[in-house]
Amino acid sequence: MQNDSILFVLLIVFSGCSHRIVRTGYQLSNSDYSNCDVVISKFMHATDSVQKIGEIKLGETGFAVACSEAHAIKILRNEACAMQADIINIIEEHRPDLWSSCYRCRAEFYKYKNPQIRIQSNELYQQKNVNKRVSQDRSQNTFVAIVCVTIGIFIGYLMVQ
Repeated sequence: MQNDSILFVLLIVFSGCSHRIVRTGYQLSNSDYSNCDVVISKFMHATDSVQKIGEIKLGETGFAVACSEAHAIKILRNEACAMQADIINIIEEHRPDLWSSCYRCRAEFYKYKNPQIRIQSNELYQQKNVNKRVSQDRSQNTFVAIVCVTIGIFIGYLMVQ
């Protein structure tokens, strides 16, 4: 029993409260972060006018609590600005569901070869739209948690009987 408690405490201590970040093709530290204006796109087809400069995967750590889509977008923007990218292209995303309460995604970073050519950010990633989806995700997660706890209590009651 004591070993289980120690293991549980160690799991909590060594798991992060945010997304798990896996970088491909570049390395940064949080001290490299800066602010800039970067375009966010989804499923963009790369052309000759852009150059891929890196890729990132945002996953979960297991006990993450700060892993909403809004947090992910903030991380993506910070990473893009630190490496002076012009475009964030989200190529895969998973909304919170029954198995994970975290927003997970994979994105590529691009730099314009010709600065005169510009694309517009996808409306999906405007702050008001992201906040609306985060609110819906939280409501869904709360409902799932309540249902799971209720089922657990009911099964526990049946087992005691």
